[in-house]
Amino acid sequence: MLMLAAAVLLPGLFWEHGPESAGALRQAGVDCVHVPAAQAAAWQKTGFCHHPSDRAEREKVPPPGVRWEIDVATATRAPWVDANGWRYERWRQGRFFCEVPRGAAALAAAEAFAYQADVLLRIDRPDLEAYGRTLTFLKRLEGPPLPPRANIAVVDDGSELAGEVLNLLARRNLLFRVVAAPDPQADLSVKAEQDDPSAQADQIRRRLTDEKRLLRLFGSDVVLARLTGDAARSRIHLLNYGPERVEGLRLRVLGSCAKGKLSALGYENAALEDYTAGARSTEFSIPEMERLRGGRFAPVR
Repeated sequence: MLMLAAAVLLPGLFWEHGPESAGALRQAGVDCVHVPAAQAAAWQKTGFCHHPSDRAEREKVPPPGVRWEIDVATATRAPWVDANGWRYERWRQGRFFCEVPRGAAALAAAEAFAYQADVLLRIDRPDLEAYGRTLTFLKRLEGPPLPPRANIAVVDDGSELAGEVLNLLARRNLLFRVVAAPDPQADLSVKAEQDDPSAQADQIRRRLTDEKRLLRLFGSDVVLARLTGDAARSRIHLLNYGPERVEGLRLRVLGSCAKGKLSALGYENAALEDYTAGARSTEFSIPEMERLRGGRFAPVR
């Protein structure tokens, strides 16, 4: 994972293990947990920071990751990114809960942080070290939170169709914001209105044009981006959903930007490469991004 960003809302850890695990939490760098209400009294005796929480009060979201759909007829593999960013953008005030499979704790934590979502994560105990390492990295990032940047306004009627359009826009790194009515200030204002959400997402890209896209990524189908910023600065969150490290990722940002700082999980001295700032756009490369989880294979039916 790479981030040119910082914010104040960190993902929460829903911890069902008993108070005897407080030492392991401290060793992993976790200083506070959410616990079932029935365990609150026992945790109170330890002095460890804890919050009684009811997971049933939160909207459950699927775990993030990537699947490869194997087409036996053509012997090809197509990655399908399972991401929650579009959900977090759709319901900015939502409260979420995620059951995280083994190996995906770092990605789930980074995703929640990137979108500044109120998320509780339930992880496997063997993933505690990876979760703690990610949490420590996120805490060290500098700077105040910035508002999301997007130039596509999507009128959301709350339907499943609209949700799938948002999902597919996010997977294509087409930056959108959800609105209740058409926004004349946006470069493009749309409403989900086709039976084929994939075709509409492609149509939206053509209508916007690549020249007007605020951010473009080259070199990976499994890295998703979120752009935030104001009149003075921009920040980019990049998440690698795939099972392998990504090398040579190239980014194009609309507008001329001064060279920024790179913070990347797992890399102490990471730096941007091949930085070029022109009058209309800025381009640079990320030399390497670490993997955050393993992938899953699913046959096409």
